[in-house]
Amino acid sequence: MSTPASAPSFELPSVLGGSVALADLHAGGAAVLVFVSEECPTSAMTLRRLAPAVEPLRGAGVALVAVFEDPPELAARAARRARFSGTVLSEPAPYEVSRAYGLQTVPTTVLIDRDGAERERVVGWDRERLQELLARAAGGVGAELDVRLDGAAPQLKPGCAAKCAYDADTLALLARAGAQDELEEMFERGWSDGLPVIPPTRDRVEAMLGGLDGRQSLGPVPPAMGEATLERVAACAVLAGCRPEYFPVVVAAVEAVLDPAFNLGGQAVTTQPAGQLIVVNGPVAEAIGLNAGVGALGPGWRANMTIGRALRLVVSLTGGGFPGRLDRSTLGNPGKIGLCVAEDERGSPWEPLHVERGFEAGSSVVTVIGCDAPLSISDHRSRAPEELARVLGWAAAATWSPNWWPLGGTSVFVICPEHAQLFAQAGWSKRRLRNEIFEAVRRPAGELRWGETTPVVQRAADGEPIHKWERPEDIVLIVAGGEAGRYSAVLGPCLGMDAQIVSRRVRWRG
Repeated sequence: MSTPASAPSFELPSVLGGSVALADLHAGGAAVLVFVSEECPTSAMTLRRLAPAVEPLRGAGVALVAVFEDPPELAARAARRARFSGTVLSEPAPYEVSRAYGLQTVPTTVLIDRDGAERERVVGWDRERLQELLARAAGGVGAELDVRLDGAAPQLKPGCAAKCAYDADTLALLARAGAQDELEEMFERGWSDGLPVIPPTRDRVEAMLGGLDGRQSLGPVPPAMGEATLERVAACAVLAGCRPEYFPVVVAAVEAVLDPAFNLGGQAVTTQPAGQLIVVNGPVAEAIGLNAGVGALGPGWRANMTIGRALRLVVSLTGGGFPGRLDRSTLGNPGKIGLCVAEDERGSPWEPLHVERGFEAGSSVVTVIGCDAPLSISDHRSRAPEELARVLGWAAAATWSPNWWPLGGTSVFVICPEHAQLFAQAGWSKRRLRNEIFEAVRRPAGELRWGETTPVVQRAADGEPIHKWERPEDIVLIVAGGEAGRYSAVLGPCLGMDAQIVSRRVRWRG
């Protein structure tokens, strides 16, 4: 009988760092090398079906090793997808190890005995032959191991061409495709809200921090209570697509939602659809390009979209408030991707929101509000302020539930400039408008006793008038939107958890 030939020796990078030599792999008994590539479907299937055998073989003294013809980052990602916990090595171009083993196809599985000799190989996926190879590997070190691979079809499946057999032009195309695949890795890691994100490289995170100490903590983020270090917040801002100049606004928004009065934990796990609205006031809004005009609640403005998104990524990635996991929202709403708006202070006839809340007019302030998605309110015909106030109020009457009176929470009205000017021309202040809306929206208790209703309604006499809100102060008014078009909006409340509106000053130097 001829003596088995020695397997070509090698030393390749491990995806865990450092390098691993062939001699290290079979030193304990034997090694099974599975040559694969990330883009080959048969390679992926083979690793998935071999994965359950990793630990039994390791216990018997046999190393099960995936040798990828790919860079380490692609190899690591493919192994994670396959749930393959064996040793994972990366072979760089020009694939000299694959060439030394005479590879034409991946996957190719090679059994190396304790003396470093090649004993057997299987090309492609062949379930029966691979079972025999693994059993022989265990038997070669004196272990009795009944290896049963996944019995699902197929029994046989051909592989793909090994990269060592590719021509130079094809290899160049593969290298470019691999370099562009980092966005897919973000999805694989779960670092996304369902939309593509920007990979948070060290350089990008450091640029976002702008010299701040990334170890500084803003506190634990409910509901999972992950620590909101500035580095983590910066990483979420990078993922969201923020520019570094937006970061002070993101930090202020995170500080605001972490105030216990905001009850982020309740908002993050409720079956309600509520998300978080960010309202930005002061010089910082204009300086960083926040939109308060046309399409203020919609897409098209990087600052608005990415600041709102960054806050939501902090909630979902650091706080664990991810839909289908700790976030149990029945429907959710598009605003949970991120909702940020600047108030149109120049176009508003009234004091801005932050001044109402006790801040100086020239200060930059973020206010966060737990609320539902916007409901558009069209009114192009009202000519008297009393009439328009009634239209706005009654549009909000159905929010949360048409019979849930009083709400017991906050409604946010975004008043468009044309509507705001009608009130201004009549000399109405914000307080006057708030009171008029409050008084206009009342119904007799007897008309509210069907479907879902409140204890207040249940206790009241049939003819007793019930207001939609408990008090006028539950009506929040801001001005935003395009100069043309009489469309305002109302955002319904987040109820049942005593979630307060919270404002924080932006630490920004203009």
